Amino acid sequence: MASTLPCPICTKVADSFYDERMQCDFYHCKECEFIFKDPQAFVSVERERKQYDQHNNSFESPGYVKMFRDFIELCVTPYKNNIESVLEFGSGPGPVLAQLLKEEGFDVDIYDKFFSPEPLYEGKRYDLITSTEVIEHIADPMEVMKFFHAHLNSGGYLALMTQSHENTTESFLKWWYRIDPTHISFFRPKSFEVIAEKIGFIPLYFDHKKLIVLKKINSQ
Repeated sequence: MASTLPCPICTKVADSFYDERMQCDFYHCKECEFIFKDPQAFVSVERERKQYDQHNNSFESPGYVKMFRDFIELCVTPYKNNIESVLEFGSGPGPVLAQLLKEEGFDVDIYDKFFSPEPLYEGKRYDLITSTEVIEHIADPMEVMKFFHAHLNSGGYLALMTQSHENTTESFLKWWYRIDPTHISFFRPKSFEVIAEKIGFIPLYFDHKKLIVLKKINSQ
């Protein structure tokens, strides 16, 4: 039986649909186009950590390194004259992006709740925050987006990478990205437009596939 939950982004009613393969419900908000997994189907923290330990995220993976070089070219380089300090949020077991950013001449802090948990960001603000393949793991996207806003300088940039869904139930149920059991939040450009308006960002760049750049517009 279909059910509803309030959307974590815009608070409008989100309708459920059932995923036979994943054996759980997902909820689709038609207002901001956000899709999220039923909280009752979230995996444990222990299983989440084990999933991340399976990733081959290092300089030994040429495809992984190229992904980040492309990310820097599209999402960082256009704004580099305004950037000195960077927080790489969700850096993973091998902080490849952080190292590439350091090679570009930026002063980089890293944070990852499992692999680099020291809160170096406390009491600090940055010109740029990067977070790649992270926000889809976050149950409350508004909370983490407010965190990003609070730790950016006024006029600072937020560069994100997360796969964008096609906004239909049919396509979602065929989509490989949902199969990772730790993926619980799925976005569209409109989702980030709503977030931006609510929190205090302006959208600068969407590639409508996986890349997003927002700019902080006030000094809250």
